[in-house]
Amino acid sequence: WWGFCVGLTAAIDLYGVSRSRKLDPTYIPGDLGFDPLGLYPKQNNLEGRKRMQLAEIKHGRLGMIAITAFAVQEAVSKISIVDETPFF
Repeated sequence: WWGFCVGLTAAIDLYGVSRSRKLDPTYIPGDLGFDPLGLYPKQNNLEGRKRMQLAEIKHGRLGMIAITAFAVQEAVSKISIVDETPFF
């Protein structure tokens, strides 16, 4: 199972690297064209695209801060987050 997960992750990453090396001016890092719900604004809406990119960066940073806080909480309290959460 883990071999499959690592292989799939590597394949997706290598696909992104190959797209970035083609020097395509329309390439945006992280934009692999996967948007099944159609939430990303269309090509002609540049302001909406910039807003969506900024929101994604902010949410990613907030997620990194949250997981770091979880790790610090577990290190300090010596109790795992799953054991502290009542609905798990």
